Amino acid sequence: MKNVFKLFLVTLLFAISNNVFAQTEKPIICKTGVYIKTIKVNQVDENFDVQFYWWTRVDSIDLNKDYSFIKDIEVINADVTTFDIVETKIDTLNKSYFVNGYAKVTIPYKSAYRDFPFDKQKLAISFENKNNNISSIIYVPDNKTTSINKLNDSNIDILNGDQYKVDQLSVINFEHSYNSNFGDPEIHNFETYSRISFNIFIERNPFGILAKISLPLFVVLFLAYLVFFIPDYEIGTASALTVTALLAGIAFEWTIKDSLPKVSYLTLIDKLFYLVYFFIFYAMVQTIITFNLSKGSEKNKLLSTNIEEKSKYIFPLLFIIMCALLFFNVKNA
Repeated sequence: MKNVFKLFLVTLLFAISNNVFAQTEKPIICKTGVYIKTIKVNQVDENFDVQFYWWTRVDSIDLNKDYSFIKDIEVINADVTTFDIVETKIDTLNKSYFVNGYAKVTIPYKSAYRDFPFDKQKLAISFENKNNNISSIIYVPDNKTTSINKLNDSNIDILNGDQYKVDQLSVINFEHSYNSNFGDPEIHNFETYSRISFNIFIERNPFGILAKISLPLFVVLFLAYLVFFIPDYEIGTASALTVTALLAGIAFEWTIKDSLPKVSYLTLIDKLFYLVYFFIFYAMVQTIITFNLSKGSEKNKLLSTNIEEKSKYIFPLLFIIMCALLFFNVKNA
């Protein structure tokens, strides 16, 4: 009887010690990286398509343990995913477990178009494990190689012509908590997962867009500017020019609206259009004022002529100053 009791006690202590060990076992450290091939930015839909190779590796493994659960990795912020595991390898010599694959995904991003077309966007590829939280697995950047493309190699192909270029690449790992039990009453503590994010910061080449927009806007503005060279009594001709300029500006904005960001706030291009409209309005008001003055006394006629002459210089000079301030504020933001 004593032997049976001793055997039971030893078995119980062994089970308890195993349970304590299991509870205090350290999480697996997965060294993770990506190699990005192509990016296509979909400005209207606020998402981007990206193709890349990915890998994750566990070093100093216990050859008696199962590490297959590290394959349960996913791009947590992707809408549409083609996510293939290409290779799984156990290196018994170096004691490492290695998984790599290929992905083609569509990922939404939070746009920042206030400075359009001088805008910069942050695109992120974020990984998490599907089934294991931070107590089981932690993702860190791979320190044995470059965990993301090297910026100076310029090997990321952006499929948007020459609109964008990569400005910066970075990798961060952090904890992410889901503050919900997702309707499961048995879940009392919110789970925290390890997440690693590969960030691509891109900036737009503004000169192509500005070249396409500035020339038509210059023509529109020049039409309005011509009213200062028309005699003050020719209000019909002057009015026709300003109205034509205004309608041309509005029509041009509607023509290119599909290539402009659809956001509720004003972008730099919006402000540029509104600035042109303001100066067309200025030309309209000046035309009416000088016409009315020309119908009055000789003093009023002289004042009308002076306003016309000075406006020839004030109009372009003021427009250049306001444009410079507009772009200067963007560059120093």
